[in-house]
Amino acid sequence: MIFEKLVNHYFNVINEFVYINEQTNVETIAMIPGSFKPPHKGHYAMIEHFSNISDRVIVVISDPQSEKSIRRTPSGKKITSNEAREMLEIYTKGLANVELVTTSQPVKWVYDFMAEDTTPGQKVLLGVSGKGEDANRYLRAKKYAPEGVDIEASVFTDSDLNVSASTIRQVLDSPTLGEIDQFLPNHLSKQDKEQVLQILSQLEEDYSSSSPWVLPD
Repeated sequence: MIFEKLVNHYFNVINEFVYINEQTNVETIAMIPGSFKPPHKGHYAMIEHFSNISDRVIVVISDPQSEKSIRRTPSGKKITSNEAREMLEIYTKGLANVELVTTSQPVKWVYDFMAEDTTPGQKVLLGVSGKGEDANRYLRAKKYAPEGVDIEASVFTDSDLNVSASTIRQVLDSPTLGEIDQFLPNHLSKQDKEQVLQILSQLEEDYSSSSPWVLPD
């Protein structure tokens, strides 16, 4: 009887140890889809937050294919996924666990990743901002992931997210460092900021229309 109790206690201790070890070693993957046209300090604050609490962060940049979905400056200069990615590479070069992906359908890419590239025991954080109803797009996310994958829509709120990309686009026809500096992440060096300015100063003109473009919010 005593021996049996000792054996049961031993196995309980072992099982508890295994459980704690498994919980400690859970890989957390954060996914942040968005437009990022252009990326600003609010976007970086969100990426940095998830970098601090996750093993791996995947930033999914939209590459819209329809003309009306392309973000433009007031004169019609296009801000593409190429510029967004180049700027995010500058912003995140100090975050070793951040990856950048470009796709025409960011939310679909996230769902496909959950279905095809996750394994039981992993945790997936779907990064959304506190603005609007962003979390609603992931209401059905769990059904796409394999059983045993923990899915959570993780809302991030920060005052820097109050920055509007459409407001920034208003000054990008002839940008200066003084105009864009207030929108850039605080950790950037002067050289980093000058690289960002160079990217934004080389936006391509869109000659398909001579009329001003209405900027989407």
